[in-house]
Amino acid sequence: MPNQTTVSATVILAGGQSSRMGKAKALLALPNNKTLLDFHITHAKKLGLPILLADNGKNFGKEHGISTVFDYLPSDSTGKGAGALSAICGALLSVSDGYLLVSSCDSLVPVDQLWLHLQKHAETEVVYLKNHKDYPLLGLYHGSILEKLKRYLDDGERSVMKFLESLTVTTVPAPDNWQHLLNFNTQNEFETAIKILNQQTRRSA
Repeated sequence: MPNQTTVSATVILAGGQSSRMGKAKALLALPNNKTLLDFHITHAKKLGLPILLADNGKNFGKEHGISTVFDYLPSDSTGKGAGALSAICGALLSVSDGYLLVSSCDSLVPVDQLWLHLQKHAETEVVYLKNHKDYPLLGLYHGSILEKLKRYLDDGERSVMKFLESLTVTTVPAPDNWQHLLNFNTQNEFETAIKILNQQTRRSA
C-alpha cells in the first residue's frame, strides 16, 4: 500500500502542443504580467518540495532555475512528444519514493491547494480530481507504478485513462469553485478562468 503522507516532488506538465490555444499555455500572460508557468511555480514553492518541469524540450524553466525532466520517450521528427504519460514517466524516474504531485499547466488550480485537497485520499497508486469529467493530470502518482508505466509506453500505448484502468485509483471530487479552473484549451476559456480566480481571490482577501 502506498505511503499516504510522502510526496517526493511536484511536476508541472507544460509540453503539450497547445493547438487549440494557438500559443504555449505556459507562457500565457496573467493580469499581473506574470505567466501561467510563474503562477504554478509560485504555488508549488509553498510546498517546499523539488519542482520538476516537463516541457518536452521547450526550455521554459531556464529563468526559474528549476529542474527540467525529459520525457521517457523521445519526440517525433516534428517535435511532438509522446503525451502526458511519457512526461509523467520521465518525472517518476527522478522520484525515489512516495508520490509525484502532477499539475498540468492548462489549469489555474494552485498546486499547493491541489495537494491539500488530495492528500487525505493518498492510499492508492493514483489519486486525481474528478468533476463532471476526469482530470487525471491533476493528481498524485505513486513511484511504485514506474515499471508498469514503462512497459505500457514501450508497448506503444499512450492513453492515460486506459493505463489507469490497470491501477488502484481514487477519484476525488473537485470543489465547486474550481469548476472553471480545472482546464482550459481556448483563449475564451482561459479568460473565464482568470476572471473567476480573481473573484475568488478578492472574496478571500
